[in-house]
Amino acid sequence: MMAVVPIVSGDIDSLVMCKILNNERQEQHPIFIDFGQISGDEEWEACRSVFERCDLPPPERIDLSGYCRSIESDVQGECKASYINAFLPGRNLMALMAAASYAYQRGIKIVALALLSDESRRFPDQTEEFLVNANFAINSAFGDFITILTPLINFTKEDVLNTARWYGLPIEETFCCHPGRNGICRSCTARKAVVDPLGREGRDD
Repeated sequence: MMAVVPIVSGDIDSLVMCKILNNERQEQHPIFIDFGQISGDEEWEACRSVFERCDLPPPERIDLSGYCRSIESDVQGECKASYINAFLPGRNLMALMAAASYAYQRGIKIVALALLSDESRRFPDQTEEFLVNANFAINSAFGDFITILTPLINFTKEDVLNTARWYGLPIEETFCCHPGRNGICRSCTARKAVVDPLGREGRDD
């Protein structure tokens, strides 16, 4: 059995990722990173709730809440924005560094991130190039070999939802919001589009 530190949130992507890792009998130490995003508390409560319901290890909350207050972005604004304006520079790199630090102190050699396939990526820190460079940087920074695992790298959003339904995961209880400046938050739009078999509005990232 291998130990892994998954980076999780209140969304369905990280829930599916951890369910897959759980089925592969990986020892998980999930972390939820609070960047100071406006929906952080609601995401954290959703994350804790669905992980408990799905018999997954309880996540630990990592406080980096000053990041959104220091770096100009719209993830701390009101939920009325185009997805593009919701880019928080350096978020995935910061998340990977936090996960790697957490793993390093516990002698764990693997961190996991719920990135999806190319067609689902919109930000520069979601690409294959970013992952390779981030892994080099982490290994150089720690003087050790830590692997970045991306179990959903060949999944589309539809694949994630279909997998969640196949596992019987509580899609309607997940939550993740990426607000920005103009238009409607893409995550909230997607969430409203997910309806469970009983006709209740679902919640999805």
